[in-house]
Amino acid sequence: MTQVRVEEIQRDLERALRRAYLADDRELMGRVRDEGHSLAFLLIGLIRTSRLYSEDNDTIDVPARDFAAVLKSLLELLGAVHLVSVEDQMFVNDVRIRVRPQEQSVVDGLAYELQRHQIGGLSFLAPLGTASVKLLVRGLAAPAGDPPRAALARRLKLVREVEVFGRYRFRVSGERTTVSRSYDEIARRAAAIVREAVAGLGAGRLPHPLPVRRAVVDMVDALPGNEDRAAAAPLRRSGPENAGEEHLVSVCHLSLLLGRAMELPEVGLADLGVAAMLHDVGYVAGAGLATHPSAGLRLLLRQRGFHEGKIRRLRVVLEHHLPAHGRGEAPSIFARILRIADDYDVLTAPRHGRTALPPATAQGAMWAARGSLYDADLLALFVQALGLYPPGSLLELTDGRWVVSVSGGRDATRFAWPLTRVVRSSDGTSCAGDEPLDLAVARDRLRPRRVLNPATHGFDVGAALEVAFR
Repeated sequence: MTQVRVEEIQRDLERALRRAYLADDRELMGRVRDEGHSLAFLLIGLIRTSRLYSEDNDTIDVPARDFAAVLKSLLELLGAVHLVSVEDQMFVNDVRIRVRPQEQSVVDGLAYELQRHQIGGLSFLAPLGTASVKLLVRGLAAPAGDPPRAALARRLKLVREVEVFGRYRFRVSGERTTVSRSYDEIARRAAAIVREAVAGLGAGRLPHPLPVRRAVVDMVDALPGNEDRAAAAPLRRSGPENAGEEHLVSVCHLSLLLGRAMELPEVGLADLGVAAMLHDVGYVAGAGLATHPSAGLRLLLRQRGFHEGKIRRLRVVLEHHLPAHGRGEAPSIFARILRIADDYDVLTAPRHGRTALPPATAQGAMWAARGSLYDADLLALFVQALGLYPPGSLLELTDGRWVVSVSGGRDATRFAWPLTRVVRSSDGTSCAGDEPLDLAVARDRLRPRRVLNPATHGFDVGAALEVAFR
């Protein structure tokens, strides 16, 4: 793909996706504002109620459960929740809570309770049970200690899901959590969200795009430096019982990898990832292979709202199986990206009743269909990102050793020379897979002799990748 064409695609996408993002973002901010209002008002009500009743009185249980439910909902949207007091205003993350004039005294009351302890707010990093909510409220209602902030932190040491921070400190822009999470942890959380959405489809509930978007944003943030893990997603499966949601998450990984190779902006990557997570909703809802695009379209059309972001998702659902160059109008750029990611996952992932192709073999088969089934320029970028031997390729070297590729293309000089882990010695002895071997460094004396099919040799590539990436 020429630089001019890449820049043209980027400009078109940026304009369209900025409008789509703003449409989705308005809905997100509206929910955060409404639920943040409830969170703040429940908290001040709980603080005041706790001063009226003894610790074992169950009067506080109902509002404590309500607070925990609202907090859980916000955490699903935002990843972490920061309740911040600044002068006479209250914020949840970077969204200001709107209050009517008659409610201002309530906000002022909560700000006073926080200021007594010389804190500017609270960070909630995980859901709270009713008992933890009551511990939090008792700590805030108690007299200020000496020094106030440290004393409060000591009182709340058993509520590890909550952190206190200094007065007027904004932890909002670009900071979602103080807990460092690995790429694999973020991927597991995304899988859990998709699993819940899949279960909801089975019960007749529509998937909500906002929690999915929150998970995708975390994946986008964590992608730099973890491209190899994203490329290996099809082979790192937990088992056939989770095949549906793991396919959706894997296609999301691969789509984001290709989108990043196109240098899409973060907003574009987030929209692309949401479309990837929802592209097979018709299939997981029970429609057949041939009819699931139209079934998925009908499902998403039932969702509230109609904006450009939703239109992009609808086109992906409808067009992701169409060839790049067929009769009529070409599929959307997102659908063409999804066609590549979807087919690569289907070809390489272990699935019940079908033997997976080695990644290098699957990539070669797709390359043969470039320009017809697949957009030739996009496929070239995808292959460039994955390398000649994508992560998960089982290779026999010229010295007889077997290795598993654990890196993508890296750069032009190392495109055909991946990082690997040795899994069998030249005498046929199995190895633990923890010995690294950079074929770019060893290429004067070693090179791949052939690509092996793990299924033929009874070799578990997924287990080898887990060792490499742990």
